[in-house]
Amino acid sequence: MDKETKEKLIASAKKKRMSLPIMIDESDWYDFNSGARYLLSIIARGQRNNEKAWLPDGLPAEYKADKCIGWCDMSQSRLAARRGCSEKQVQQDIAMFRRDGVVQARGWVDPVTKTPHLMYRVVPEVIKERKRPVQEAEYEGRKRYKEKSSSRGRFSSENQPVRAKSAAAGDEDDA
Repeated sequence: MDKETKEKLIASAKKKRMSLPIMIDESDWYDFNSGARYLLSIIARGQRNNEKAWLPDGLPAEYKADKCIGWCDMSQSRLAARRGCSEKQVQQDIAMFRRDGVVQARGWVDPVTKTPHLMYRVVPEVIKERKRPVQEAEYEGRKRYKEKSSSRGRFSSENQPVRAKSAAAGDEDDA
């Protein structure tokens, strides 16, 4: 491959924007909650990008106008099946995403069956704000706990009151 072709490939790769699931992986959103991070990634991968895709019956006209591009319309039961958890857990995680501003939701009620429906969209701008500065294993990142526990080290191998009492009682029985 000649130098000019190689430079063109590199330039085009830089122009391409990073996919949303990769942006989620490289952010520190839900670092200590892998299930929530995985659900967020499932929603990102489920967002529509085909204008010709099937649209559900009973969809409001304003949603049909934008063809639901960028919105994930999977049911919560399907999201739960993909993640391998309960539907209640999916509901709790989506509520957390909405509180944090990571996911937007819009919904409608089916006019025939009166069933409520929700669609979700991961907000890429919010994900970008929390990108880890370094993508290395040694990077410490955010801490799981804000403060060190006051009882840390209190129950070391030397400081075992129950064990000490039982050992003392056992010594007396041997005598």
